[in-house]
Amino acid sequence: MGITIVGSLNYDLVTYTDRVPDSGETFRANHFETHAGGKGLNQTIATARMKDPKANYKVKMVGNVGKDSFGEQLLDILRKNNVDVANVGILPNVMTGIATILVEQKDGSGQNRIIITQGANGKSTYESGKLENIFPTDSSDRKQMVIFQQEIPNPTSIIHWLNKNRPTYEIVFNPSPFEPISAEDWHLVDVLIVNEVEAVQILETIYNNEEIKNYKSAIEKDFVEGYEKICSVLQKTLVSQSKSAIVVTTLGSKGALFCSKDHPTVGFVPSCKVDSIVDTTGAGDTFLGSLVTQLYQGQDLEKAMKFSTVASSLSIQKRGAAESMPTFEDVQSSF
Repeated sequence: MGITIVGSLNYDLVTYTDRVPDSGETFRANHFETHAGGKGLNQTIATARMKDPKANYKVKMVGNVGKDSFGEQLLDILRKNNVDVANVGILPNVMTGIATILVEQKDGSGQNRIIITQGANGKSTYESGKLENIFPTDSSDRKQMVIFQQEIPNPTSIIHWLNKNRPTYEIVFNPSPFEPISAEDWHLVDVLIVNEVEAVQILETIYNNEEIKNYKSAIEKDFVEGYEKICSVLQKTLVSQSKSAIVVTTLGSKGALFCSKDHPTVGFVPSCKVDSIVDTTGAGDTFLGSLVTQLYQGQDLEKAMKFSTVASSLSIQKRGAAESMPTFEDVQSSF
């Protein structure tokens, strides 16, 4: 089957501005655009575009859109990127999910602020019978990977079902936007990909106050070394040890950390320097899609991290999320 992404599909309404207005203030923006979005769709597009054209497997999306023009456009974009959309539902009487995004341009950072209206994504819940159809029994021994985020209701219920009914599947979890889950749920995750904020949020929900205080102090003392400690402890104590047991922590413009059962010493990959940052909206999803694709295609973790860092650096030099994502060939030619 290949790689399946279970998640959200949003239609992005993006305003580019020099600054965000204060409460009660009206401010003239610079530019307005619409784009395909939603963490699920973005990660799906990245996963599809990062696929080696010679590789023989499917990229599949699971989610919902409304029966409207926004939903039609999102489905069309997925199809054009060779994504299997058989399990993307088209729901009547509910709007496609919307993301309102403000991108700041004046300081050259391209930083964004996002407000999400859930719409059809709020209906993305699945009973056992439906999951049997989405994830049919596969007699082959090929690796299967399933990617989750937290822009749909209760994704951990699907993770539990997969753990019980498809135990060979490898679970990739990007807990964004962050919502606390139990230690039992974390132990079902094979590949955990978080940013610096989410890494600390996990600590705050799992570990005691004294441990949290010590980790935060370590970050204040040395940013990268502090997060190395967090990456290591999450790998050793939080995620499942039955398969790859990978933890990746992205650190924005500084780079990213990684470790795994086979690579227990935390490694660091610095970010790539670029001439101009246009829009960071799709950077994290580009990185994730690239990393998972590289791992699925048999690349070792360190090389996959380096490849994905280049992919992310290419994405921030264009506007939009899904539209800004490079292809496998783009990244190859940039090495």
